[in-house]
Amino acid sequence: MLMFECPHCKQATLTFKQKLLAGKWCDVICPNCGGRSCAYPALLVVLYFFYTWDVMLFGYLTVHETSVLYLGVMIGGWLLLEMFGISLPLARMKSTSPATTPGNPPR
Repeated sequence: MLMFECPHCKQATLTFKQKLLAGKWCDVICPNCGGRSCAYPALLVVLYFFYTWDVMLFGYLTVHETSVLYLGVMIGGWLLLEMFGISLPLARMKSTSPATTPGNPPR
């Protein structure tokens, strides 16, 4: 099974589904260490710009020119962008729970 590396514990514990969802603005939680990760937001903005451009341009050309070729190019571009989304690096996120330090006991 294809596994990806967690940026917190550096172990290959993230599944393909988790990595795919990271490219859809979802947080990823490592089952090994519990660390939260996400794809870099700036890269996701660029990725979604190209998603929108792909659908608007080739969707318009498919309807306006009534050509199946543009539909194929649109689907091919979408699949290429999905592959790029899976290859995006993950960024470490801070924990949402308050830190437990000797001076700050858990509540």
